[in-house]
Amino acid sequence: MKNTSKRHYPRHLELQGCPVDFRLMTEADAPALTTFIDALPVHDLLFVRRNLSHPKVLAAWLAALDKQVTSLVAVAEGQLVGCTAVVVDARSWSPHVGELRVLVAPAWRGRGLGRVLIKECFNLAVSLGLEKLTVQMTVDQSAAIQVFEELGFRPEAVLRNHVKDTDGRTYDLALLSLQVSELGTRAAEDGMSSALNQ
Repeated sequence: MKNTSKRHYPRHLELQGCPVDFRLMTEADAPALTTFIDALPVHDLLFVRRNLSHPKVLAAWLAALDKQVTSLVAVAEGQLVGCTAVVVDARSWSPHVGELRVLVAPAWRGRGLGRVLIKECFNLAVSLGLEKLTVQMTVDQSAAIQVFEELGFRPEAVLRNHVKDTDGRTYDLALLSLQVSELGTRAAEDGMSSALNQ
């Protein structure tokens, strides 16, 4: 995937008094990414199409970097505390659509990290020339859904009993989307101006 991003990494921000580094993910992040994924509750992974706890799935993610996937990692105190992926299928009928995936360590939720990672994804989407962004999550992840809606995403569908956890419980999956062309219009009212222009 061609990356013409004007965004420069690494970026350094301070969230609630703690410095956080944001940079593009590389294959060298495999050990830290494995540790990060292994520490997440299984429920947090249900929105991803494939099971990230499987080593082959993680390997495929890393192998797709700079092709179908552009990913960021957030590192604080030497630990990976969050990551993103903007996934594009250039050979599909939707090469203009990017699927966002955002994961945040439980200890870092409620500190603004997820919001920063989403905004960084917006910048990546713009730089990649994408026209639409989608995100999906289980309907009970109300806090995450609220953040995406506050940033301009709108519900498109609910897929009933669409994912099943390791205990056999099924969950509804919510699909939200955002037209990238609307980012500039919504930036002032949604507080994205600084993320889009820095």
